[in-house]
Amino acid sequence: MRLRSLLAYLLCLAIVAAAGVGEARSKKKKKKKDKFNNVTKIIPKEPFIEALKKLADDERVPVASSTLVEKGRGKGYYSVEKMLDEKPDTFWAEGAKGWGKNEWVAFNLPEGSTHVEITPGAGGEQFENFNRPRKMFVDYYLVKLARNKETDKYDPKFRWIGRTSFRFKNKPKTERRKVNVKLPELAMAERTMYVGVMIIQKVYKGQFDDTSIAEFRTTSVWGTD
Repeated sequence: MRLRSLLAYLLCLAIVAAAGVGEARSKKKKKKKDKFNNVTKIIPKEPFIEALKKLADDERVPVASSTLVEKGRGKGYYSVEKMLDEKPDTFWAEGAKGWGKNEWVAFNLPEGSTHVEITPGAGGEQFENFNRPRKMFVDYYLVKLARNKETDKYDPKFRWIGRTSFRFKNKPKTERRKVNVKLPELAMAERTMYVGVMIIQKVYKGQFDDTSIAEFRTTSVWGTD
């Protein structure tokens, strides 16, 4: 009788332990699933996914939500690449209707980057002709570039990890801000990357209702800064 009771007791313990293990595994799976939740901040999700696919193909070239195209000028005259050419008279200009609230530029943030530098407004004598950013956000995402097994194309997964705020004076002066978020360690077994997104929030008004940025770059600065 005692043996039968002991066996029943041990069976109950085994059932409780199994339930605990199952619950722990379920939480672990849920946690792993939520790591890349594909939730964006401010910017729309679908265009951002398309931007990530372009960055996956070429990390060197940022992707803009819109670009101004003027009659009589080439499509690339105000392209986002103009922020990277280190020429003082060239610049990117957004091309959305209105003054550009929530227009954005997605860029690769190289591993080890510590700062982001932005020079607001149009270059050279054009500075007061175009809108200039007054306030911007730079949001950071951790991105996993998995491939779709059926199409062999990138199917990006991502999660938002933080934000840096920029406030500019109404001058063509470069502002540098620290990447003030903890960047998770990139996975070695799969392709992962950090992506930053510059988002226009407020502007100084110019003659033309298009907001522009002259220069942009990421830097790695260590020590006392």
